[in-house]
Amino acid sequence: MKFIHLNHEKNTDITLTEPGKYVAFMKNISGEFIFHMEAEKIDLEIYGVFDGKNQDDFRIHTVQHHAAPNSISNLLIKGVFDDESKFHYTGLVKIDKNAQGSHAYQKNQNLILSPAVFVESEPFLEIEANEVFCTHGSTTGKLNEDDIYYLRSRGISDGDSRKLLVDGFLDEILHKLKSEHNTTI
Repeated sequence: MKFIHLNHEKNTDITLTEPGKYVAFMKNISGEFIFHMEAEKIDLEIYGVFDGKNQDDFRIHTVQHHAAPNSISNLLIKGVFDDESKFHYTGLVKIDKNAQGSHAYQKNQNLILSPAVFVESEPFLEIEANEVFCTHGSTTGKLNEDDIYYLRSRGISDGDSRKLLVDGFLDEILHKLKSEHNTTI
């Protein structure tokens, strides 16, 4: 497995030409990140974690470009935004005509903790092949008040209840990196 830490990479236009497992990770950065999969049997996982506070303004654009058949790409970006922070995400899964048998997944999930937060999430698919599996989605919402009430009824303070829920929301990515890919951030 090759780990690509996007916060440290000089190149944000990444071309993968060898079969194998790749894991890319980003945290609290803006930019355009393009992944070209130009060989069969590439398995690419892309993870992002964002924690917006104060006047933070994150702008992310990702492209998962399948140029060869039988490759996999999965993207999961999660963000928690408070104060007056902003998050703009656009993502494209592009499957070329000759990339039959490709599988691609793109998901962005966001939590809004303040009414002054702005979140914009636009996932796109551009599929020219007809034998592929592709899905995409985006969700943005607030903490569930019933969950907060439940934790408070168990003696946990309001602040600690909210922190537990936020940490649990983001922990999915950290858990995947640690257990599935033997990587810690």
